[in-house]
Amino acid sequence: MAAKKEDSKETRAKELLDEATRGGDSPEEKSESDRRSLGIDAILARLFISTFKIEERAIAESSKGNMSISELHVLREIGVGSERTMTQVARGLKISVSALTIAMNKLEKKRLVRRERGTEDHRIVKVSLTEKGLEAFEYHDAFHKKMVKDALGQLTADERKVLWKTLVKLDAYFAREWARHEKKATR
Repeated sequence: MAAKKEDSKETRAKELLDEATRGGDSPEEKSESDRRSLGIDAILARLFISTFKIEERAIAESSKGNMSISELHVLREIGVGSERTMTQVARGLKISVSALTIAMNKLEKKRLVRRERGTEDHRIVKVSLTEKGLEAFEYHDAFHKKMVKDALGQLTADERKVLWKTLVKLDAYFAREWARHEKKATR
């Protein structure tokens, strides 16, 4: 019964995406287009929530359970290798430096990150992962890779190509929108 329900959800999702990709709506089809947009919005919201909940459960079940998803995302943005500045990390997360400072205070207490003032310019704060932070980063990175691999395993090669092209276009759109809003905010 549950498999049948999942199949019908998958079928409906594909129908919504097929309808949405046809484009060129006439005025008579406008209300149908609006319904499709709402369907896509609902799918995107469900994807976001489902991913968040899966990630949340995985963190709770792991030895990294004393961390929030937001903290893991900060570690992921800091990444491995060269030191990054607080400003670079905040921009990458699309948050303010002051919001990042609050997260960094918690992460520093957990001994997951370190901050160092620049030697030439003391206003610049460089951040990096500690050994413990690197372990958490690697765990989280492996989790994401497995989740994406498993999800993409549900698709055919052609579907993966279409999804890739679609996501690249959506990513570019949202990046432009974010930049536009950021530009307005700094005026």
